[in-house]
Amino acid sequence: MFILQKNTINMIKKISIKNYKSIVDDEIELGRVNVFIGANGAGKSNILEAVAMFSTAQGFDLSVESLYNKGVRVTKPNLMFSSFLGKKQKNSVKIDIESSENIKFSSEIIAKSPDDIYTKWSTIEREKLLKKLLKKVKEERTKVVANLVGDVNYEELSKEEAIPIMWGGLPEVRSYFFAEELPVGTTFHRFITYQIYTLSTPALRGITQTSKKQPLGLNGENLDILLSTFDDEEWQLLMDHSHFISWMEDVITDKDDRLKFEGHKLGRSTSTLYFVDQFMRKNNNIFAAENANEGALHILFYLALFISKKTPSFFAIDNIETALNPKICRALIKSIAELAKLRDKQVLITTHNPAVLDGINLNDDQQRLFVVSRTDEGHTKTERIKLKPGGNQNKRKLSEYWMRGDLGGLPNNFL
Repeated sequence: MFILQKNTINMIKKISIKNYKSIVDDEIELGRVNVFIGANGAGKSNILEAVAMFSTAQGFDLSVESLYNKGVRVTKPNLMFSSFLGKKQKNSVKIDIESSENIKFSSEIIAKSPDDIYTKWSTIEREKLLKKLLKKVKEERTKVVANLVGDVNYEELSKEEAIPIMWGGLPEVRSYFFAEELPVGTTFHRFITYQIYTLSTPALRGITQTSKKQPLGLNGENLDILLSTFDDEEWQLLMDHSHFISWMEDVITDKDDRLKFEGHKLGRSTSTLYFVDQFMRKNNNIFAAENANEGALHILFYLALFISKKTPSFFAIDNIETALNPKICRALIKSIAELAKLRDKQVLITTHNPAVLDGINLNDDQQRLFVVSRTDEGHTKTERIKLKPGGNQNKRKLSEYWMRGDLGGLPNNFL
């Protein structure tokens, strides 16, 4: 059985990725807040997706739907495996993750039909466990299985019928048979709940509902519902860290959506989130999420993501700068770094905005900056940027170093 501990500082320490899209072989040592920069197409999002593939594999669910629900851009396996000129293509992705407690987890992910977009995905480890499972079913069906699942005559079931019943639908059976083999501790829970957030303003406004993930959708859905569950501590943290939304006096989650019938929104939006503007006249200063400034919605989402006890403890944010002013980007990253430590969160962030870098404190080893680039052969490689011993980050802004070309991570195919 899984044993989940609270109030721990166990984190993902190292990830190793082999043969995923543009990543042939790359290894990254993580901190708590990890920011990735690089030219378009360098492979930043591929890093986030590889971890999502690992997460689904460890959760024993590599269905296309599960991959989509993690934020993976799914295509046929031949395009998800590395494919480079002059290199024989390998039909598996190998991902290793090491925790801060020096526990290692590995998955080798395979596709049953590499040229079929609807193929069934699996792992080498899962196939081995399934064989063991079938053997256990035959040995112990009358002693254990009947008590757990009721009257099922497994002798009349084919292998294809038995496996989904035993594996996919009955986690308690899986736990019984494989308790000694399943990883234990908080780190496992970190990467099993991992997902990639890529915000969309229509989703934040409640106009579109693409992702059904709970408590927060991958594109920003359900922000109003999550905020409505905040306790006093969470709400106070939200207000304390939302000071850079200068016009906002308060946030309202109108559970009954009564404000809709008072004319505060047209009804296109399903969101029950409302804002109070401190500069407008009283009783006429409340407006709905569908009319709100998009930057405020993005900021509230990120703050809620880091503050809430219900959101994942390990996750990724793709293109965090979307809809945000450069100065707000800097302030937001500072708040994120503080909240990540306070609320025991770990995050992978990609960005194209230099201002984001100015919110990072490289004197803190748990805030890390990585440059992602492609080699002459096209392979994605990641390099951590560190301060020189005795160096002072304040001599020049990191954004300046990046735009001068001192850090790399800039396109070099044009002037």
